[in-house]
Amino acid sequence: KSRVKFGGKKCAENKESIETHYNTILEEFGEQLETHARPQRSASVLDRLKKSRHTGTIVYFCRSRGHGFIRPDPKEVEQGEILPQDIFMHISDIDSDFAPQHGDSVTFQLQPMPPKFDKAQAAHVRVVDMTASPHKFWSTPQSKEEIQKEQKMGRLEGSPTRTTPAAAEP
Repeated sequence: KSRVKFGGKKCAENKESIETHYNTILEEFGEQLETHARPQRSASVLDRLKKSRHTGTIVYFCRSRGHGFIRPDPKEVEQGEILPQDIFMHISDIDSDFAPQHGDSVTFQLQPMPPKFDKAQAAHVRVVDMTASPHKFWSTPQSKEEIQKEQKMGRLEGSPTRTTPAAAEP
């Protein structure tokens, strides 16, 4: 029914009426349309963030939870290119065949983190220098011991994932 309703002669009539309406607007407001051209936009914050690449070191990564943190390079912090705080990274933003480990050197781009977009997270994370310890492919399953070790590391005092002081735990 919808094809019959919108097809054929009615569609052609609608197209003609749109063209007529558009031509009427051009005739009435043509001079004003040219003087009020679309303004040139400057690069958005997102575009500026995506263009710059930063370096850092993995301080924590948990495959089982799918996230980790990068500590920015002290030289970039000193130069004011990036804030001196650990940066969140999600497993989907890692461009590597191997799972990153603590101590790996990486390059990354910053992007605003939803929902408020007031903080930034790492995107397009690339491992540029691996530590000497053996790295595993993403497809390699984790053992229970590895998962427990990751979770224990996340609960240690000073860990980027830790939000409460050690004294507060029972």
